[in-house]
Amino acid sequence: MVKNLRIEWMKIKNYRVFQVFSVLYIAGILLIIYIFYRVYIDLIGNIQESVTGVQSEGSDFFRLFGAENIWRTVCFATSFLLYLPGMIIINLFINEVNFKTHRQNIIDGWKRETFIYTKIGLIICMSLAITVMNLIATLIMASVTGTSFSLEGSWMLGLCFVQSFIYLMFALLLATLFRRSGIAIIVFFIYGLLLEFLLMWLFGKIIPGSEHFLPLQVSDSLLPFPLAKGLYKNLPGVEVMLPAAIAIAALYIYFAVRKYKYDDL
Repeated sequence: MVKNLRIEWMKIKNYRVFQVFSVLYIAGILLIIYIFYRVYIDLIGNIQESVTGVQSEGSDFFRLFGAENIWRTVCFATSFLLYLPGMIIINLFINEVNFKTHRQNIIDGWKRETFIYTKIGLIICMSLAITVMNLIATLIMASVTGTSFSLEGSWMLGLCFVQSFIYLMFALLLATLFRRSGIAIIVFFIYGLLLEFLLMWLFGKIIPGSEHFLPLQVSDSLLPFPLAKGLYKNLPGVEVMLPAAIAIAALYIYFAVRKYKYDDL
């Protein structure tokens, strides 16, 4: 697998789309964290000026970037950017299909499973990279806000990895299903940004709590917005959501492998 991943890296390291989207993702992390922080600071100023005494510095809101919540805050903020690496996965896979380079791998002796498992290995590496970026972003925010750094909430980086993996695997599954980058990307965005919200509302009305087990929401519910429990009605604990998220990820792997294994090349 390591050898295959090296081959995969040689394919993508000079790929312009990969380079551009990687830079955009890194810049996006810095920008969205800055936006969260500025909104946070501005709201604090407004509250202190206009409704002094309604909230004090010991209230929940003022602990958003505190030692106990900074990990969750950073991971939640950066999760909005997971569509960018998802687009990279879609483009990488479908380009190989369009230019028939996946056939060359088969001719060179790879099994079909080897090709798709290598793509999944790439997703694992990208998810690890995203997790490391969140770690760095948390360290930076702890320094900027003067927060006393603590490893107490660092376990949330594991949830960040699971969330990233689910988003990227969902993107790969769409790529194997549609084999057209335009269609796959459109479905990825429309489902993630619009359709799933409608499904959440519908499922929540029919079976309260079931809305948290939808294909992407199952990972989002692992890292809800800090200190806003009222926004997540009937949200099960992490001891329920984590096994559910892992099960969904396993299903994505199964269907992606099965689709590629038995589809026409």
